[in-house]
Amino acid sequence: MGRGPRSWFPLALLGFAQIGLAAVQLLARRSRAESESANLLLRPAVPPGATEYSRALRMPLDFHVGGSGLPNGPGWLVALGVVVVGTAVWYALTRRPGRMAWFVLGTIGALLAVPLLDLVGSWQFRLGDGLRGPLLATLGLLLLAAYERSRLILVTAAAYALVAVVLSADLVGVLGSALIVLAAAFIALLRANPRPIP
Repeated sequence: MGRGPRSWFPLALLGFAQIGLAAVQLLARRSRAESESANLLLRPAVPPGATEYSRALRMPLDFHVGGSGLPNGPGWLVALGVVVVGTAVWYALTRRPGRMAWFVLGTIGALLAVPLLDLVGSWQFRLGDGLRGPLLATLGLLLLAAYERSRLILVTAAAYALVAVVLSADLVGVLGSALIVLAAAFIALLRANPRPIP
């Protein structure tokens, strides 16, 4: 189940990156009441008794961020980029690859693959913002499971995809899948450092 204590770090990094992503999404939200008060304050006022000729130009400003609460836009790309770079640095420090040039080229290729796969998912398969990020993270977990030859990470990837993509592709799914990878990181860390039996 993994080669030593290395595999816990990418799992924990992905979990904390997702929690940060969810926190940014929650802080960016405004309530419906804040939206209405902003609309009242910033909407152009028409004096009483005046004739309004261009009603089409009077568009209300809606500051409420609605929808399903998905961390969309570049948030997933930034979070996954941080995870890729952090994982590469971690493996460079713990494994000390012999051919550092190939390792750096592989890291750059992985960084470039994240936005390219995101574009393919958006344009070719018409996947929404909330699905592309978790699918890319699942693909990363599968690659990590193959690299580490770890059944634990493979089961984690399956549970991650089930929660983040199939059951709940929204903010709840993001937080639930973050808890899954954090629990897997904790299990991997405990298996890497077993307690001696007294």
